[in-house]
Amino acid sequence: MGRLFWKFFFILWLAQLVGGGSVALIIWLKSPGSAPGDPDASPRAVDSVAAAAALLRHADVAALREYLADTHPGPARRVLVVDQSGHELFGRTPPPEALARARQLAEGPPVSSVARVRTADGEYVLFVAPHEHPLGGAALGMGASVGGAPGGFAAVAPGGPPLRGEHPGPPPPILHFFAAAVVSLLFAALLAAYMSRPIRSLRSAFQAVAEGDLEHRLGPEMGRRRDELADLGKDFDLMAARLQALVQGQRHLLHDVSHELRSPLARLQAAIGLARQQPERVADSLFRVEREGVRIEQLVSELLTLSRLEVGMAAERGEPVVLAELLADVVDDARLEGEARQIEVALHAPGDAVVAGDAELLRRAVDNVVRNAVQHSPAGGHVVVDLRTAPAGTDGAVQSIVVSDEGPGVAEDDLARIFDPFFRSKRVRAATTAPDGHGLGLAIARRVILAHGGRIHAANGATGGFRLVIELPAVPPSSLTSSA
Repeated sequence: MGRLFWKFFFILWLAQLVGGGSVALIIWLKSPGSAPGDPDASPRAVDSVAAAAALLRHADVAALREYLADTHPGPARRVLVVDQSGHELFGRTPPPEALARARQLAEGPPVSSVARVRTADGEYVLFVAPHEHPLGGAALGMGASVGGAPGGFAAVAPGGPPLRGEHPGPPPPILHFFAAAVVSLLFAALLAAYMSRPIRSLRSAFQAVAEGDLEHRLGPEMGRRRDELADLGKDFDLMAARLQALVQGQRHLLHDVSHELRSPLARLQAAIGLARQQPERVADSLFRVEREGVRIEQLVSELLTLSRLEVGMAAERGEPVVLAELLADVVDDARLEGEARQIEVALHAPGDAVVAGDAELLRRAVDNVVRNAVQHSPAGGHVVVDLRTAPAGTDGAVQSIVVSDEGPGVAEDDLARIFDPFFRSKRVRAATTAPDGHGLGLAIARRVILAHGGRIHAANGATGGFRLVIELPAVPPSSLTSSA
């Protein structure tokens, strides 16, 4: 058992004891007090007194004798019937304090524990003696007579055996307190265990994650709990799953970077070896070294950009950017690249769509998308860049950039992965004339768009080709006015 268990245990146990004791104290203070020697006021004693009084009032002593016979155990056999001269009707000696208190109560307002009955023979007071006061004189038994009346009650000497069925009285208060303490102890232990068990599981799960076990989950250990601790376990599972995905992504990224760097480095070593073996071809070797160096520099630059976007180091999105002007610059560069293969790049950009963000990062993202479409288009194909603006004054609207090409498209299984770093589809890897690149262009574009509060998604065309859609939040006119 951990320290938290014992804290829960003692706090809950003390709280139950204090709460129960406080309730008992309040009940005791609010309940009417009873002086020493007061007649027994328990429910059974009250019922016995009422029944005996009714019999004495409406019947006779014989009926009362029948009621007090052995067939009626308990408080009924302890009912005392005392006349005005202080004699008990059946020869018993009532406790003096109890008798005096009973007469005092009988003279006052009616109470349930004492009955006052007037008969032809005189006036009687009926009550049940307290448990702590044994009856002196004689006790009732069947068969003999009192005062010579046949069939009356026989006397039993004082100190004789107690009457059958007569209870010795309630247990002392300490027993009640002890029983309550034991019950509260049990419930406090169960509740403390119920509260501390998931916390211990959570602690062990954190230790497992700290030791590198990212597959540890708390869901099975929480069972059917539906409380805040179960929600904390679910949040831990989400965190562990996210950490596992990030670590696996970093491992894959390191593997892909190593693979991408190995090829240009190998070509660099080959060019250097060729220059040593054939000094007359040093110029050609230097050209190859320069080309591979540019490729490595481009790869490192793209990796740095991707890293900045991953950790949220992109520029603040506060600069107004006119999309029509940005797209015109990107399309002009793409047309120069597509001229060698007679690829036509068309632009449809009506209106003055404006977004807020980093103009250079947005230009790089759109340029990566358009260049990707040009590279994968067949010779003589067409690439269309379409800007779809939101209506003026529309709150929460988006500006959409749709880039369509006439290429072979992407397999449905690869659509969800085209934005992963270094990803290349099976068709591109198998092609003998694969486009130059490292598979980072769309990954950078996606992170730039996400950093600007937008989204990017791709789909194959219904009649062929490939289409990629960029959506960016539109800037309200009020923002442009205030910024101006």
